[in-house]
Amino acid sequence: MQHVYLPEPMPHRMNQRFFSGIALVFALFLFSTHISAQSQAVTFKTEKKTAKVGETVCFNFYASGFSQLLSMQYTIKWDPKVLVFKEVKNFRLPFLTKDNFGFTRIGNGLIPAVWIDNNLKGVDLPENVPMYQMCFTVKGGAGSTTSVGFAQSPTPFESINRLEKPVKVSVVNGSITVK
Repeated sequence: MQHVYLPEPMPHRMNQRFFSGIALVFALFLFSTHISAQSQAVTFKTEKKTAKVGETVCFNFYASGFSQLLSMQYTIKWDPKVLVFKEVKNFRLPFLTKDNFGFTRIGNGLIPAVWIDNNLKGVDLPENVPMYQMCFTVKGGAGSTTSVGFAQSPTPFESINRLEKPVKVSVVNGSITVK
C-alpha cells in the first residue's frame, strides 16, 4: 500500500499564518511599549549663581525630557549656613503650588517636593521653561559656596509617565558662590 501525501487544505494554512502573524505583531507591540517606557528619561536641573551677603537670589528649576508625566518627586538640598530659604514661586506646571513642597526641614537645608497631574492625562513642559523658582537670602561669608540641587533623601527621585511606568531620573545640581 502506497501512501500519498496530500497537502493540508489551504484555509488551515492561511489561518495558521494569520494567527502567527497576529501573535508576532502583538509581541512586538508589547516589547516596544516596554522599551519606550524604560527608555524615557527626565533630567531635573538648576543654575549656578553668585551673590553678595544679604542679597536675595532665586534659582530656576528646570526639567529636560518632561513629556507626558503624571508625577515627580525629589528633595531639594542646600547648605543652611550659606543660604536661608525665603520662598518658592512662579509655578508653571498645572496643579503645582507651594503646597507641593514640605517646609518642615528648611533648617536642615532640605525641602521635599512632590507633584501630581490631577487630571491624570500626562503633562509636557517645553525645554528651557522653568517649572518654578526657589529664592534664598545669602547668609554665608564671602568665598563660601554650596550646591543647590537634588537629593534622594528624605524624598527619593521618582517620576511616572502617563502609562503609569517609572521614568529614569537624572539631575544636574546648581550652586552659589558668595562674593
